[in-house]
Amino acid sequence: MKKLIVLAAFGALVVSGCASVDASRQDRCQRAEWAKVGERDGLQGNRGMAERYANICGDMFQPDAYQEGLKKGLARRPTPPV
Repeated sequence: MKKLIVLAAFGALVVSGCASVDASRQDRCQRAEWAKVGERDGLQGNRGMAERYANICGDMFQPDAYQEGLKKGLARRPTPPV
């Protein structure tokens, strides 16, 4: 009986934890400054992130602002010495 209670309590924690992760992700997507995210990705050379952000954030992702930032970041990215 104790094992059943512990198992049920653990299940409730897992479910509530997933709900808070989704809320946190949604909050980050809403607050994101997509031009700055794109610029950061460009500086780091991360070109393939737009599709991932679109999948994670859905309609909250702003691809035009992201692409503009990405272009700026890529332009600022240091070139390796020859």
